Amino acid sequence: MAVVRTIIGAVISMIGFGLVLYAGLNFNSFFFVQKMLTEADIPAYGKFVAVPALLALLILLDGSFVLGLKRVFSLSVHIVGNFLWLLALYQFNQNLVAAPTNISAYQQVFYLVLAGVIFFVGGIIVNDIPQRKSLIH
Repeated sequence: MAVVRTIIGAVISMIGFGLVLYAGLNFNSFFFVQKMLTEADIPAYGKFVAVPALLALLILLDGSFVLGLKRVFSLSVHIVGNFLWLLALYQFNQNLVAAPTNISAYQQVFYLVLAGVIFFVGGIIVNDIPQRKSLIH
């Protein structure tokens, strides 16, 4: 079971790393090569840089969590964090389609990501609490 968990965690982490590279290469291309520096370029940055980078962070968190999973309950807390993070990514993507000048629309995305991070940290804490040893051997 530990070998399967290690392989799955490593594969998930590699996918996340690939998305980080994808976002980084797109940022380099847009910002430095194509000199896309206007407000009209914000949706392209959102679609090809910000959303993949945030999704990559989520996938990297998932991969590292799978590698260190010790308790099933912490998995349920982690899943809530994933749901909040994905909801934030969806809303962020929807905001980028609209005019990017409405800052209050991005505030809700920030709060969702923050709540997701709190659940991730909670899952990590629950996962790392030492298990009680039974008195009966």
